[in-house]
Amino acid sequence: MPVTETLLDTFLVTRKESETICTPLEIEDYVVQPIEDVSPPKWHLGHTTWFFEEFLLKPYLKGYKVYDEDFSFVFNSYYETLGKRVIRADRGNLSRPSVQKVYAYRYYVTNAIKTLFDKEPEEKLLQLLEIGVHHEKQHQELLLTDIKYILGNNPLFPAYTDSINEHIEESHQQDWVSIDAGIYEIGHGLDTFCFDNELDRHKVFLHDYEISNKLITNKEYLEFINDGGYNSFEFWHAEGWDWVSKNQISSPFYWHNIDTEWHHYTLEGLQKISPNTPVSHLSYFEAFAFAQWKGCRLPTEFEWE
Repeated sequence: MPVTETLLDTFLVTRKESETICTPLEIEDYVVQPIEDVSPPKWHLGHTTWFFEEFLLKPYLKGYKVYDEDFSFVFNSYYETLGKRVIRADRGNLSRPSVQKVYAYRYYVTNAIKTLFDKEPEEKLLQLLEIGVHHEKQHQELLLTDIKYILGNNPLFPAYTDSINEHIEESHQQDWVSIDAGIYEIGHGLDTFCFDNELDRHKVFLHDYEISNKLITNKEYLEFINDGGYNSFEFWHAEGWDWVSKNQISSPFYWHNIDTEWHHYTLEGLQKISPNTPVSHLSYFEAFAFAQWKGCRLPTEFEWE
């Protein structure tokens, strides 16, 4: 199968997947922005579409007509050279364009991309399309993360779906894997797509160490909580202790103690804590403090790789 055809199929599947992620949402969910760091789902759908319009269609598709002249202002994220844009904190104020119009925008741009790639394109165009696909995949991760934040901060804790397995148990026995000191290669080393921060492949020296073959579970983290981990400053970075104190942090994000039982918000709604699933939604400060309490340390980026 030609490279263009394969990549175009991946593009179409990726575009569909973004919309599938939003299928369980109500119209009202598309525009909510509880905090500056969360973007409304509607904005993600528009921004990933604007990327293809701006970087592929406008410069390379002869006779292409921009869907809406205002959309570059609305859906540009941080590209300073491409003009003015809506401040990130104001994305939740965009009741217009409507959700329906954003989906029409997606349909318009997706079809135009298919037209652009009707003929065998130059290598530069293929590279831009591949970057755009992976850019949208990144936003799919953000979509799920932001949707969870939006629904998880709704006082009713509505479920996003009842058909997603968000938490997988760590049921195997813990073992410590020994890694010998030496020089190791890190970074992307395959002839496939990667982002520039995964390059160049290079060598690093690591001292010998041991790393657990098992992630920290909710049960283990509860032991830290019950042992007063959030009240013992000696386990925390100074900045971490300030964060805990100022924000009155006493448990991981999405955790709720209801009638003396711990629950957490998941994409399937509010559920009792499962003891054997990996603990999630910790800050670096919390992970560091837990490791200190446990008498261990966190792995470095290079050790983890």
